[in-house]
Amino acid sequence: MPASAPSRLGIVATRKVGDATMRNRIKRVCRECFRLWPGFVPDGIDLVVIAREGADALTLDGVRDEWSRARPALLKRCANVLRAKPEGAAAASQERAGPRKAVGPA
Repeated sequence: MPASAPSRLGIVATRKVGDATMRNRIKRVCRECFRLWPGFVPDGIDLVVIAREGADALTLDGVRDEWSRARPALLKRCANVLRAKPEGAAAASQERAGPRKAVGPA
C-alpha cells in the first residue's frame, strides 16, 4: 500500500479473551477508537491490534489510554517502516511487518 493510502486496522481477538459477545465488543471499541483518532498512525500503515485477556473490561477511554501510552513507540516503528520501504511492487510484501499493539491491562 502506498504511503498516501489511508492507514488500516486489523484486530485479533481469540477465544481466550472471552465469548463471541465479548470479542465483538472489543473489536467494536477498537474500531471506534481508530475511527475517532484519524492521525493515530501515519497514512500507509497497517496496524494490527491483538486483544489480550482483560481487554473486555476496557471502555473507549480505556482503549484510547492504552493506545496513547503505546503511540510513541508505534510512531517510531512507523517512521522506520516508512523510511525503509522500497518503491514499487516489493513494498507490498514488506508492509505486513507493520507495528503491532496488544490491547489489555498491562
